[in-house]
Amino acid sequence: MTTMTTHALPLFGAGMALGLSLAAPPGPVMAVMATASAQGRPRESIVTALGATTADAVWLVLVLLGFIAVLQSHPRVIGGLGFLGGAMLLWMAWQGFRSARRGIADSTLRGSFRLGFATVLSSPFSFAWWMASGPIVISTLRAPGIAGLFFSILLYTTTFSYALSWLGARVKHIALVIAYVGVAMLSLFGVYFAREGIRLLRG
Repeated sequence: MTTMTTHALPLFGAGMALGLSLAAPPGPVMAVMATASAQGRPRESIVTALGATTADAVWLVLVLLGFIAVLQSHPRVIGGLGFLGGAMLLWMAWQGFRSARRGIADSTLRGSFRLGFATVLSSPFSFAWWMASGPIVISTLRAPGIAGLFFSILLYTTTFSYALSWLGARVKHIALVIAYVGVAMLSLFGVYFAREGIRLLRG
C-alpha cells in the first residue's frame, strides 16, 4: 500500500502541473469566467469551467478510443468545428461589447455549462493539446496523473473565480475593465478559430 502511494503521488503531482498548462493560459472560457467573477457571479464562472472540464474529459476519452487519430486524418471535420466555434466566440464578443456599453449591471452575456462545453469541444487549441499530450498522459502518468490533471483544473478555476469576485467587489470599475478585456480576448480567439477552421476546410 505504501509502495503504491509512493509511486502514485509523483504521478499525481505531475498531472497537476500538466493540468495548469491546460487551465491557466488565457482563452475564451477564461474570458467568460473572468467577466462573470468580476461581476460577482463566481458560481456561474465555476459552472462554465465545469462545462469546459467535461469537454476536456471527452477529449481524453476520444484519445483512449483512438478517435483523435481518426479526426487527424479528417481535418475538414476539425475545420468545421473550428469555424462554428469561431462564429460562436465572435457572437459572444459582440454581446459582451453591447453589454459593456450599456452597463455591466444590465449584461445579457452569461456563462453556462453548455457554453464552456461547446467552446472547448470546438477549440483547435484543445484538439492540438490533447493530440500532443493525451497519449503521454495516458501512457506515462496513468490513472493518478489523470486524477491530478483534472483536480488541478478544478482547483485553479475555483480559486480564480472567487479571487476575481473578491477583487471585483473591492476595486472600482474592475468589472468593466475585465469585461472589455474579455471582449478583446473573445474576438481574437474567435478570429483565430474561424481562420483555422477555414484553412482546414480548404484542405
